[in-house]
Amino acid sequence: MISLPNELLMQIIQSTDDQNLSEYLFVCKYTFQLVRQRVYRKVIFPDNHNISEHQVISFITLYGNSIETIKLPQAHHFSDMLYQHILTRCPRLNFLQSSIYPNQLRKLNSFMRPSTCFMATEIPIHLISHDDLDIFHSNVQTTTYFPCCASFFIFPSELVPEKNSPLTQISHYFHHPGALSNAILPTFGSDLIALTLNPYDVLTASVARLIVSKCPRLRYLVVPAVKAEGLWMLLRWCHTLAAIIVGDDEQEEEEDDNPRRSFTEIENQRSVETIQNHKRVWCVHSSCLNTTEKRTLWHIGIIPRL
Repeated sequence: MISLPNELLMQIIQSTDDQNLSEYLFVCKYTFQLVRQRVYRKVIFPDNHNISEHQVISFITLYGNSIETIKLPQAHHFSDMLYQHILTRCPRLNFLQSSIYPNQLRKLNSFMRPSTCFMATEIPIHLISHDDLDIFHSNVQTTTYFPCCASFFIFPSELVPEKNSPLTQISHYFHHPGALSNAILPTFGSDLIALTLNPYDVLTASVARLIVSKCPRLRYLVVPAVKAEGLWMLLRWCHTLAAIIVGDDEQEEEEDDNPRRSFTEIENQRSVETIQNHKRVWCVHSSCLNTTEKRTLWHIGIIPRL
């Protein structure tokens, strides 16, 4: 086999788009060294393996320059040093999911870029301190607490700091037929990171398809009412999604809606049960709200593809 000169290989790699560089990882040691910091966009560390800090640091040192998405093992406590290493070695990082404690985030604030999203899940409930997280409520960052478990999501409220900054979160809107498909998502969807659907906008397959096509950055979705086909559509095509909260924690004001509420609860449970073993789902857990009616919220943890 004839090998090409290193100078020629370097010129070929320099003229190749980043998305086509992965093949050069396996050509030879020289090309591997050239492209390793430009190839990897995502790393998902498995939950069921004993991943050490040293292994994480070694991987980030080798490949961190191009990594945009990281998911660390859940319910695994890592030191401040590891997070500092990630934040300094991954200049393109835009999403990190782990069981990072609020007091750690506060101490790491000086290393964080406002454009990076942090999803903290499975935190010991006694360590959830709003005092530690208050600094992330600002004109450039927003903190959303999961209504069903000791978890939270920090994300940028401004994608590009400017006077007319894009809207990154919609937590409520007035119901009107066609509002979601004709106005809200076509206007704001391209920049949305967190979205809460109106209770009357059921997550059907068509609504899920609309979200997939209009919300390329979406990480966190709250859906008061779902259909199984809607969940499956999102898991198949919404590559950035990391969490879905199913259920409604709003207080019901009209007694006439109680039968609809009961039907929705049953349909939600059936729909969530269908995706429990999906390969992208790493957790499904429920929480019953302390109300006069039995209301259940489900947290569906999803492994992002982007």
